[in-house]
Amino acid sequence: MKVTLYRLKQYVDFNWSPEELAERLAVVRQVLIGAFMLVSISANAADKVTVTINKQTISAYRTVDLEAAKKEAVAAKKPIAWVASSPKLLDGTGTISGNGSKGATLHAFYALRDRCVLVFMDAFEENHKVLQLVDDALHTPDPHYTPPTVVFLDPEAKQVLAKVIYEKDFTKRANDLAKALQEVKGKL
Repeated sequence: MKVTLYRLKQYVDFNWSPEELAERLAVVRQVLIGAFMLVSISANAADKVTVTINKQTISAYRTVDLEAAKKEAVAAKKPIAWVASSPKLLDGTGTISGNGSKGATLHAFYALRDRCVLVFMDAFEENHKVLQLVDDALHTPDPHYTPPTVVFLDPEAKQVLAKVIYEKDFTKRANDLAKALQEVKGKL
């Protein structure tokens, strides 16, 4: 956009030469571009939940980034695995074979990391605030489900393909996840 010095002086009081004004505006432009880049990087970094399990970094989309998850799932021809759990369980401690919610959450992340596009839902803060299809699946038949629960969706997030409810025992949980993956494979 071009603005004459006369017009600019009507809105801004300055006594700089045209050369000095150009230099100052160039500096301001660089600062603004740098600030924009910083905000963009920070926003992108916040898009995913990341956890390290068995020396592998695993990322999951947040529910607010469902559109990006769907695009990735469609492109990769993978189902979406919607993991409803507590973010407190992703603190970098625990094992996939552990009993309890932490072990089950880590197990789901680890077992599904390459087979699905992961979406993480804070089961407490986002309860009843997410995709209706998922909310219905989470609360059926038990209206008060126990996290973690994994809901498998088609790549476009229009159909529930399978569901794995909380199981504290590692072996049973592994079987449940394997059965669900087989069920999903048969529906895709």
